Amino acid sequence: MLSKRHFIFSAVLACSLLPGRARGDDDTSDSPGILFFGATDECRIGVGLEIDVVWTAFITEPSATVRDFSADIHVQVGDYSETKTVRVFANPGAGYCPDSGFGDSCGTGSVDGQDVTLIDLSGNGSYVQFPWIATSFPTVPEGMFDADDLIEVSVIPAAGAEPDPDMSDNFGAQPLGGGPIFYDRTIRSIDLEPVPGTPDLYDIVVEYQLAYNTIMPPLDFRTDIVMNINGENMVFEPWCGPWITTPSSICGQACSNETCATIKCNGETVATLTCQPYENAWAQFDCACVSEAIRSTIPSVQLTASDHVELSLVAAPGAMPDPEGLDDDSWVVCSLQAQSLPYGQGKEGTHGMPTLDSTALPILGQVSGIHMKEALPGARSILFYGFQPLEVPFDGGRLLVDPAGMFFVPTPIAADGSLTLERLLPVDPSLCGVSLFYQLMFRDPGAAGRFAMTNGLERVLGF
Repeated sequence: MLSKRHFIFSAVLACSLLPGRARGDDDTSDSPGILFFGATDECRIGVGLEIDVVWTAFITEPSATVRDFSADIHVQVGDYSETKTVRVFANPGAGYCPDSGFGDSCGTGSVDGQDVTLIDLSGNGSYVQFPWIATSFPTVPEGMFDADDLIEVSVIPAAGAEPDPDMSDNFGAQPLGGGPIFYDRTIRSIDLEPVPGTPDLYDIVVEYQLAYNTIMPPLDFRTDIVMNINGENMVFEPWCGPWITTPSSICGQACSNETCATIKCNGETVATLTCQPYENAWAQFDCACVSEAIRSTIPSVQLTASDHVELSLVAAPGAMPDPEGLDDDSWVVCSLQAQSLPYGQGKEGTHGMPTLDSTALPILGQVSGIHMKEALPGARSILFYGFQPLEVPFDGGRLLVDPAGMFFVPTPIAADGSLTLERLLPVDPSLCGVSLFYQLMFRDPGAAGRFAMTNGLERVLGF
């Protein structure tokens, strides 16, 4: 038995790099449903429309002989119509792997003469998938379609191929004039948690989200995490078999935070999705069905300051693949520990020696800043900042920062003699390990000379 499933990548008019999606009229089969999504590789005003059809095929019986699952891929939009035939064969033994695990290889085949490995989606060989097959069509000239046309697609058995027992999911149509339609898989945060008592050993905690803004059929959303340390890849798989989304509604313009879907595995809820305003990887903004943060921990990873670590989200074998152009599903990890290091001697004022320290460690992606105490209430301060420490005489005290700049702080010192300056530190890997140096001073009639001065403060950006 064979069932075909297919996907479509479609451009839209105005060359706005919007992923497209359509679905068949009947998604009621017990096997995974049809889904269309994608983005153009290149889009230039006046050139036209580029269409890729991405589809696959499944085997639900072991293959004792070579089996022919070739398909005719037909695309029609406006006055354009074309069919391409893709030759797909399963080799003997494909689908026979009773001892395999979910996502393991299960036999071989070929697509247009290229050898491929099939993937077990059942854990016992009863449901085996070909890798996703991309079929590209020539650019449709601009004058052959209108903004209100449909892209219509069919995937049907080619002449001489085995019949498809369920044709209900082999057809789809995508309107050209719709708004942005997308699926997105995005890392939201990565934390390094030291393993107690073991230097340079960390648990890496990854939080990410899945989002889409259209109706989804039941589909496997499993996501693997690939960790690359100094060029060597390691793959961490999710905690159980297929993650199947169960849609309940599509989000409307109100975006009222109602539940729109759940993702379940073996009856347990992996994540609940709600309608939220969302900006995807293509900088498109819409009300989308967005998962809560999905948390995964990579345990006991040995890291040193010189290591280059990058984490990426990828579709697990057999799960829904990523659309092209996804640009924020990877993250470079800073493996240097954030530090706050006071240094040097300040200069006394009316209320004694003013001190400067951090409000929190300068961890990239978190709010942190500097805090002065024991200063003169109501005074206006000057912030010196730079990338190197210094110690030179100044106004009877010491200038402790080689200033890259200075800043006249508009906020006066509070009645309790304190001043706090904070901001959200950007998640920028180039800042990892950067040292910043600070010193505050302010006019104070109780100081020798004109200014009272704090100690210096070095802040090392890190995790």
